[in-house]
Amino acid sequence: MRILTLTISHEPDVVLARQRARQIAGLLGFESQDQTRIATAVSEIARNAFTYAGGGKVEFACEGKTPPQIFLVDISDYGPGITNLQTILDGMYQSPTGMGLGILGARRLMDQFEIRSTPGQGTVVRLKKLLPSIAPLVTPARFAQISTELTRRSEQDPFAEIQQQNQELLHTLAELRERQEELLRLNRELEDTNRGVVALYAELDEKADHFGVPMI
Repeated sequence: MRILTLTISHEPDVVLARQRARQIAGLLGFESQDQTRIATAVSEIARNAFTYAGGGKVEFACEGKTPPQIFLVDISDYGPGITNLQTILDGMYQSPTGMGLGILGARRLMDQFEIRSTPGQGTVVRLKKLLPSIAPLVTPARFAQISTELTRRSEQDPFAEIQQQNQELLHTLAELRERQEELLRLNRELEDTNRGVVALYAELDEKADHFGVPMI
């Protein structure tokens, strides 16, 4: 079931692809964090299509008639292709423009990632994410509702999407800070435990020496 197709011809189209990816993911039942992951992955690959191939196309669809259904995004271009593709996928390519990082980042954010690139014929990237188990089944009737809702939601100001992205980054940084503080706390507890163990062994050694009992 094809939901929406976008053409990537200009820089704002990349922002629009991110915006639509988030909207569709939300309508399909994905939670906020997964919406962000999907939108970011689509944005990265769409930006690559614009930057390195001069443009492309983004197609959003839902695959399957029974659970688990799959949210599928195809991003294609007709550029020169990616000559260092395997090196990029192996994490060995050092790109001065960050193309490799975008591809690897998108792959980590999605459940399935497929890429096909032919020299002189362009690149096709397929991103897949399983719908949550609690999400309603996308039937033809539900599909029609999603299409209607997308039509109702007019394209927002690109700056609004950028502001949303900035808020997501701040939220992610806050979560990372909390995790770092938790790791520091656990590390301190581990150090205290280690010191306690060392002190215990020292005490046992001292008693063993005192009573002439060899330590095992």
